[in-house]
Amino acid sequence: MDQTVNHPTSRFALSRLDGLLILLVLIWSSNFSIVKTAILEIPAVAFNAIRILTACAVLIGISRYRGESAPAPADWPRFLVLGFLGHFCYQLVFVTGLERTTVTNSSLILGCMPIAVLALNAASRHREPIGRKQWIGISLAIVGVFFVVGQGAMTTSNTLVGDGLTFVGLWAWAFYTSGSRPLLTRYSPYQVSAYATLVGAVLFTFVALPSLITLDWLAVSPMTWLLTVASGVFALSVSHIIWYTGVQKLGSARTSVYSNLVPVVAMAIAAIWIGEPLEPARLAGAAVVVTGLLLTRIDRES
Repeated sequence: MDQTVNHPTSRFALSRLDGLLILLVLIWSSNFSIVKTAILEIPAVAFNAIRILTACAVLIGISRYRGESAPAPADWPRFLVLGFLGHFCYQLVFVTGLERTTVTNSSLILGCMPIAVLALNAASRHREPIGRKQWIGISLAIVGVFFVVGQGAMTTSNTLVGDGLTFVGLWAWAFYTSGSRPLLTRYSPYQVSAYATLVGAVLFTFVALPSLITLDWLAVSPMTWLLTVASGVFALSVSHIIWYTGVQKLGSARTSVYSNLVPVVAMAIAAIWIGEPLEPARLAGAAVVVTGLLLTRIDRES
């Protein structure tokens, strides 16, 4: 009697979602420069309030257009926590931190995102399975980030406050990512993004009200207004839908690895746009990040 034994095989599972996550990386890579430019004319807190309100209107409009209802009352406590951490706390410390540190330092700190997500997943009741290849891939991606931007990172007395704020933002975003998983079993990424953003918009508007009142709206250039709206629509609306779609379908740990492509893309943009030289160590780091990302996208088949 013959017995057929099916041995597990590995395969790369790249899909349209991977393409969307790479689009997200391009948006977030550009957003560092957009924020740095816009807050030269608009105070950081007011800038964030305007773009979060823009994102809130876009996301709720899309969700309602899709015929989706508001969350059930029993789920609002988790939405309140996600909105507070992901849209109020993170956005506040990200922008104010970036105002006080360098793009390099900020990219390097946020490149540790997969570690924070894995740590929170380990402490969560909703643990997601991570295979050996995925662990190796995540580790490689983090190491690669240090090769790409680590050599340019300099912590001084001038950047210390900004670095500390960015570190707080790292953990706030990590919880926003891993803490969403229970909701994504009952709601679409559009709903989760929309109503978490609504919470953040209300909180941020309250805090930013003095800055919004004193802002000389007519003195802000049309280009800065365009950048502010673009940041709200793309970096907060489109990107958050893609991010939560990734968390829903791939899991929070594997999705968070895509954030490590941000400094790689930023490096490529700088090389093309301003002719910044590409050192061998940075090229090697970029290769390690991409290799690590591909390893996280290997699925097991029987």
